[in-house]
Amino acid sequence: MKRRYNRSILIWIIVILALTNLSTIGTILYRAYFQESTVQYDNSEHIEIPNSRIGRFFRDELNLNYEQHQQFRNFRQKFHREANILADEMQLRRNELMIELRKEKSDSICLHKLAREIGNLHSELKHLTFEYYLEMKNVCTDEQKEKLFQIFNSMTNQGNEFKMPYKKHNKFNREKDEKQI
Repeated sequence: MKRRYNRSILIWIIVILALTNLSTIGTILYRAYFQESTVQYDNSEHIEIPNSRIGRFFRDELNLNYEQHQQFRNFRQKFHREANILADEMQLRRNELMIELRKEKSDSICLHKLAREIGNLHSELKHLTFEYYLEMKNVCTDEQKEKLFQIFNSMTNQGNEFKMPYKKHNKFNREKDEKQI
């Protein structure tokens, strides 16, 4: 009986060692064949994006012709209109989240719901961003496409958020904002 028990343990040890060896070999093969094929982008070439006059910036950096510039302007206006709606919704949900967190007895179900809603809105914003990029890319020449990619890469690598131009303020709004700071 004891012999059978020892034999059973030895068999299990051999099986575990064999599985460990197979997983190690599998990892080595995976890294050798699949990880080398992933493209790594060099973020060292950073382009400084202005906070205003972004249309002129694109026109000058990409050397856009008049027709391309008009299309870019239309894409940008549509993007900012939709992105601002999403950003405002996200801020509302964040405010609700903070209100709930401040309560003596926070409702974790409500917190999970708000977090999910913020995540969904963030996902919509990311989709909107790449659709904006693809629209712009479609009207570019091959040379412009490479420069456009570099610009977008710089825009999205600034704090991992797409850099939005400041909202236009009239004098009254600027003074009000300065008082809040």
